[in-house]
Amino acid sequence: MDRMTVRPVPVGLAYVAAHIDTARHALQVLDLMFAENATQDSATAVQHFQPDVIGLSLRNLDNQSYLHPVWHLPAVKDLIGRLRAVSTATIVCGGPAFSILPSACFDYLTPDLGLAGDAAASFGQLVECLATGTAFGNLPGLVYRDGGNTVVREERFTAQFLTPPRLDLLDLRRYDKAGFGIGVVNKLAPYYYATADGQGQRSSTDWRMRPAAEVLEEVRRLRHDHDIRKVFFIDSGFNIPLRHAKALCEALIEANLGLRWNSYLRPGECDAELIELMKRSGCSLALLAGTEGYSVEPAEVSLTLEQVGRLTALCRQGGLPFTLAIGFGTPGETRTTVDQKLAFLHQAAPAFATLRVASRVLPHTPLAKLALAEGLIQAEADLLRPTFYLAPSVRDWLVDHLRAAAEPEPRWHLL
Repeated sequence: MDRMTVRPVPVGLAYVAAHIDTARHALQVLDLMFAENATQDSATAVQHFQPDVIGLSLRNLDNQSYLHPVWHLPAVKDLIGRLRAVSTATIVCGGPAFSILPSACFDYLTPDLGLAGDAAASFGQLVECLATGTAFGNLPGLVYRDGGNTVVREERFTAQFLTPPRLDLLDLRRYDKAGFGIGVVNKLAPYYYATADGQGQRSSTDWRMRPAAEVLEEVRRLRHDHDIRKVFFIDSGFNIPLRHAKALCEALIEANLGLRWNSYLRPGECDAELIELMKRSGCSLALLAGTEGYSVEPAEVSLTLEQVGRLTALCRQGGLPFTLAIGFGTPGETRTTVDQKLAFLHQAAPAFATLRVASRVLPHTPLAKLALAEGLIQAEADLLRPTFYLAPSVRDWLVDHLRAAAEPEPRWHLL
């Protein structure tokens, strides 16, 4: 969808697999990331394995590209139809994409059951219940049909990451060559999910942080068991809180595992000491987000760019390469703010930059409310399909303007 192709390790799938009791159940994982014919590969695997339960983990609803949108769910729907033609297994859908709009996704895909949200442990429990004939209607995040209606049980964010992911079931050597590194969860930010009444609810007021010693142990296993040296820390803000980031860096330095790692930085607390520790512990690239908010009044753009600019300055001073992602066309965008962002990109000179045209509208957000008010969508269920908000004030000229700006910049990627 742009000048780069990155294939991330399906860490969520590995956590789901880890919660299956293989002393009681035969387990097979089919990773379709590199498949040339995913439908045929899946049908062949199911015919050979003859499972009682098939779990489908959906990572993305679409490719999130305004310029070249691709909706993934039709292919999944076709896949479910193909699997039903060769198997009577119970089909269960879950994963990040399914959890965005679980009811609408369930109605479109028509699996037998669904699990929304943090569902690794729930899937293991569901497998046990199906095997023993035990009732499972109270599982958190369960999606099912009742009298013709789709029911979504309220989710609970319970993951403690105490059970290591079954990365041994994936082709780690191939992933090692196909992305920023093998994913290791460092911490997760609070997220919003749909409750049974259709309203958004915050999962937690705090970040879900793993102790540095626990993260280090997982990295140590990757290094010793699989000879993996390249790691991507899954974290929407590695630098927040600062003490946690420094503690992990210090632990990595002391362990001396010879790693190369990457992660996201976000505007907020950061200092030269952290950048130095990141470098010494093996960080080779920091991924920075620019203006991705919903309101881009000129004063707010200036403030946001100033905050991001402080991060880029620290990275440059510390000799740490960084990338930048900048959003264009969000509500309130003007030619002035567009050119302000482009000038910032030139000044920052990142290792490479992503220029994102328009904002993918997601449910339970201020942008979704604006899309409803302006008639872009009739209901939030419409957001199952790729839906983008592009400010009317820049709609007629923004794409051509950004293409012209990116043409002489080989390290700028336009989405």
